[in-house]
Amino acid sequence: MDAKFLETFYETVILPQYDEIVVEGITWIDHGSIGLDSTAHYFRDRTGREYVLVFEDFPDGSVFGDGLSHEIVPVHGEISLRFGGDKSFKDIENITGYFTLFREKPRR
Repeated sequence: MDAKFLETFYETVILPQYDEIVVEGITWIDHGSIGLDSTAHYFRDRTGREYVLVFEDFPDGSVFGDGLSHEIVPVHGEISLRFGGDKSFKDIENITGYFTLFREKPRR
């Protein structure tokens, strides 16, 4: 799927769900597969802090889950945000599934 389309979709639909994210000024860095049915979408906010929006068919908590370099940004009191219709519908990669947002921990 076209990266620009995904970036626009995430900025319009997914990221506004997170209270701490200010969508204006986001700079997308990279997009890449990190496992079977999992993709990482890297961006920086306007302050330069790095985030990783992880898309998965089903979240298993193993991606960036070591707590060393990144921490989970909760959404509506949950770890992941599910986007899409009923589970009987066919998934659309990087669109319908689960999104988990990680932020880079401050360097000391």
